[in-house]
Amino acid sequence: MQNWRINNLISCRSDDVKLSEGLKLLRSRSTTGTLAAYDELDFGELLQFRQIFCQEIDDTINGSEPFPGEMLKPSKNRVALPNDVYKILTDYYNSAYDHQFLTIAESTSTNSGGSIVVPNIVNQFARVRIAAEIFGSAMSPRYLKNAYILAKFVQENQGNETTDLYPGQVQYYFEHTIRISGEPTTHLLAFIRWYEPAPNRHIRFYTSIDENENNSNIELWQNNFYDLRRDCLIPIHYIYSRFVSCNFVVGKKKFVSYQAVIPINRQFHI
Repeated sequence: MQNWRINNLISCRSDDVKLSEGLKLLRSRSTTGTLAAYDELDFGELLQFRQIFCQEIDDTINGSEPFPGEMLKPSKNRVALPNDVYKILTDYYNSAYDHQFLTIAESTSTNSGGSIVVPNIVNQFARVRIAAEIFGSAMSPRYLKNAYILAKFVQENQGNETTDLYPGQVQYYFEHTIRISGEPTTHLLAFIRWYEPAPNRHIRFYTSIDENENNSNIELWQNNFYDLRRDCLIPIHYIYSRFVSCNFVVGKKKFVSYQAVIPINRQFHI
């Protein structure tokens, strides 16, 4: 009835110049600005990406899923991974799929029947665009300030699952293609070095008020990286946000320098 009434009023005032000019504001327009980044995906694909981002999906995410963005230059094509990262990539596939994956060296020294040999060639990228935000990496010093990211990890704590944000520095992004069940599948992954946590929660949440951890979103972390491990490779879908890093000194007699992690939150509009 409301729509009918509006149409009736418009038809009766079709010669009204001001009304005609005002109706132009109601015409559909092409999306501009940051929201235009979502036009490339249909609603189902975008909803899936948001569920991945918010960890509202139980499926295993392997990095081959669509996402609202693209890999950006500078880039290097057909680069051989270092042996330690190559081994981590093989471990990554063994965790993501119900197949057995082997390195090239392992396939020559063991019986590789039924196993999938992981190629050691990737295309590296210094930047990636996710929705409307650009993430950099240490691969290009020009974009190093955008290389600091946060990602969510599920933690097992006394039988309960909790999520925690970990800060890291992206070394580079890469796409890797491998044949799974006879079909070539391309994965978009990020190689990240993760920072070690502060020695205790009091230092980690040093800037909180009245020892309430929820009063401040600034956390203190060490400046050192964890050793390389399987978690250093994650799908770019799991990148939560960027953060600003700055030096923070704690202590009265003995001063200790930590890294202050200040998140830059991003939101998805669906």
